[in-house]
Amino acid sequence: ATMPGPITVFVTVTIKEDMIPRFIEVMKEDVVGSLERENGGCLRFDVLKSPDKPNVFHFYEMYKDDAAAKFHKEQPHYLSWAKFKEDGGVLSQEVGKFEAVLGPGIA
Repeated sequence: ATMPGPITVFVTVTIKEDMIPRFIEVMKEDVVGSLERENGGCLRFDVLKSPDKPNVFHFYEMYKDDAAAKFHKEQPHYLSWAKFKEDGGVLSQEVGKFEAVLGPGIA
């Protein structure tokens, strides 16, 4: 279903422990690319680390609309993340997609 307002994505990943350093580098590239090279379509991209589980991370991403979220998945910095997953770096992944209702710049 298309959503009229900003789209938020909340991702939880468990990373293979010996691949965490590469994961951090890939995510730096993805975050910077998303915020600086997507023509303003990516409004926010945070990577959060679990305090209790050193190989569990969460992403909080916000895109201005569905088109911006789709555009993100076509960019080279996203494809580096896809390659990391293909290489077995992600042990598990859960994704939730939400419509932003309240928050800075939303309402």
